[in-house]
Amino acid sequence: MNQHDADAITQIERDTWNRSAASYIDRAAKLTTLAVDILIEAAHLTSESRALEIGCGPGHITKMMADTGAEATGVDLAPEMVKVASELHPNIEFREAHAERLPFDAGTFDAVLVNFVFHHFARPEAVCAEIHRVLKPNGRLVFAGPSAQTGGFGGFLDALTTYHTIRDERPHGPISTQATEADFDDLLQETEFGDCDVNAHELTLHLENLDPVIETGWEMFELSKLPQQTQDKIREMTLDNAAPYKTDRGYEFPSRVIVGVATK
Repeated sequence: MNQHDADAITQIERDTWNRSAASYIDRAAKLTTLAVDILIEAAHLTSESRALEIGCGPGHITKMMADTGAEATGVDLAPEMVKVASELHPNIEFREAHAERLPFDAGTFDAVLVNFVFHHFARPEAVCAEIHRVLKPNGRLVFAGPSAQTGGFGGFLDALTTYHTIRDERPHGPISTQATEADFDDLLQETEFGDCDVNAHELTLHLENLDPVIETGWEMFELSKLPQQTQDKIREMTLDNAAPYKTDRGYEFPSRVIVGVATK
C-alpha cells in the first residue's frame, strides 16, 4: 500500500478518531495542548472575529476560541468527534467536514487554527489552499505541530517501532511528527500565503502519570489486539523511556513544538 494513498489515510484517520472520540478529552488532549495559548494569542481574536478550528476533536480548543468573544466554529473529519463536541459545547457550531473541502464560502473567516493536526493530513498542501480560500483578506492561519517528543509519547513510539511494525505499514501523509520549521516553510510556500512566520518552541509537557500516553497509544494503534507478550514489552519500554523525566510531581517531558502564523 502506498504510504501517501490519500483515500487510505483519510479512512484510517476517520476510523481512529471515531474510535477515540469518547476518551479523547481525558487522554490525548493532555498530550497536544502545549502551544494552544500561543495559538489563541497569535490568532488576534476579538468579539468581531469569525474563527474556525480544523480538526477540532471534542471541541475544547474551539471553546477557548469562543471564550475570547469570537464567533467560533469547529470542523472534524470524524463524525463521532463532532457528536462529542456538540454535546459538550451545545452553544458552538461543529460540523463534519474534510479539510480539503470545507463547507464555507470564500472569505468567511478572520482566523483558522490547526493544532497538532497537519501530520494527519494526506495532502497538507491541498488543506492549506482550502484554508487560504476561506480566509478573509489579511486573515491568519495559526498552527502548531510536534517536532520532537522526548520520553512521553515519543518514548511510546520508540517502544512501538521496536516491537511492532504497524507504523511502517500504516499509510501517512508527508508531514511527520518530527517535522521541522523548513518542512512547514516549504508547505506554506506552495500556497499563496504572504507573510509567514514559523518557529520552534521548547516547551514542557507536564503529566501527573503516564496513563494518557499509554491509553492513547493503545487506543490509536489498537494494541490490545496484539499478543500479550508484545503488549507487555511495549509498555515496559515506554515506562523505561519515561523514567528519566519522572519528578515528585509526575513527569516533565521536554517537547519541541513548531508554531506558525501565515497571513493571507
